[in-house]
Amino acid sequence: MIDYKALYKETQHVSILLVEDFQPLREEMQALFDDLFRKVVCAEDGKQALAVYTEAHDKDETFDLVLSDIQMPNMDGVELTKKIREVNVEQSIIILSAYSESKYLLELINIGISKFLTKPIQHEELFEVLHRESFKINAQEIPLKEKNHIALGESYVWEQDVRVLKHNDVTIELTRHELLLLELFISKHEYVCTNTEISDMFYANNIDISEKNIRNLVFKLRKKIPENCVNSIYGLGYKFICL
Repeated sequence: MIDYKALYKETQHVSILLVEDFQPLREEMQALFDDLFRKVVCAEDGKQALAVYTEAHDKDETFDLVLSDIQMPNMDGVELTKKIREVNVEQSIIILSAYSESKYLLELINIGISKFLTKPIQHEELFEVLHRESFKINAQEIPLKEKNHIALGESYVWEQDVRVLKHNDVTIELTRHELLLLELFISKHEYVCTNTEISDMFYANNIDISEKNIRNLVFKLRKKIPENCVNSIYGLGYKFICL
């Protein structure tokens, strides 16, 4: 059950661009978001959304979060995501989609969307995603790669300067292979890390590793970090998320 006070604590500082062509749903979500977010702007298709987004960017008034449908007239959500990535590669983007549009999933994951939600929208799931993304946005005052202590979730902390993983201030022992893999995952935070990239990283460290051994290594690492930090992306590789 979502804690609405905790949700509002994070969303009240966040601006959002909502892109949805179905007017009744757009108006329902806008009414909901007006009570949560610092600023809510709506667009009825990808073309209008891109114009709003680029105009705001030109004025240094960027949106913290973009929530977009896939199937829309003039410009769909996939093309909109690509165009936004050209303006701001770090933009947090959530995509809404009908189950029949799951064919877009791999492409969208590969260009770095934050979350893929299916319709009909479940409010509990939506609120949980908005809470998580808003928390990350508010925590990004210092870029992740520049932080010495990186919170992974569930009281796990990666001390980057000394390359140590701790849980409740207790050091978690990592093998050399696990250490290298965790560092790679953290460097690729929120983006898909392919099996090829993992193999190349190990090769650069004079380690020859097969795809089967990579799977085994990921399995072992998962036991030493928060359970849902590493998500398997079928046919591509893995995506690391700080919870």
